[in-house]
Amino acid sequence: MATRSPQDCDAAFAAALIARDMDAALALLTVDVVFFYSNGTTLAGKDAFAATMRANWSRVTDYKYETHDALWLMRSDSAAAVIYGFRWSGVAGGNAVSGGGRATRLLRRESDGWRVAHEHLSQGTWSLNAG
Repeated sequence: MATRSPQDCDAAFAAALIARDMDAALALLTVDVVFFYSNGTTLAGKDAFAATMRANWSRVTDYKYETHDALWLMRSDSAAAVIYGFRWSGVAGGNAVSGGGRATRLLRRESDGWRVAHEHLSQGTWSLNAG
């Protein structure tokens, strides 16, 4: 899936996660993608990401995910960086579960479009109005 801008890639990646469309999500990642999760886990590469997300999706039903307060810190012809807040919720084992935090996403322009190269999730809150 070719994306023409970092914003298009960012939106398409979030939409793929919400739709649980792994093929679409993987198409938006660089081959050398690295994820840092707030629980200390590091995922390196598309296969690790796919395995983790599929396992999570199999445990959580009624999954909802949203991002908010995106702030683009940097955009050039070859790279971009955005920070944002996120929230998720669902049902696991018959119980309501939820979480959220803040994130940094780095995107890289490749020959056929923009891709997510890195994401770092952390605990805490983020708001454009945080001062």
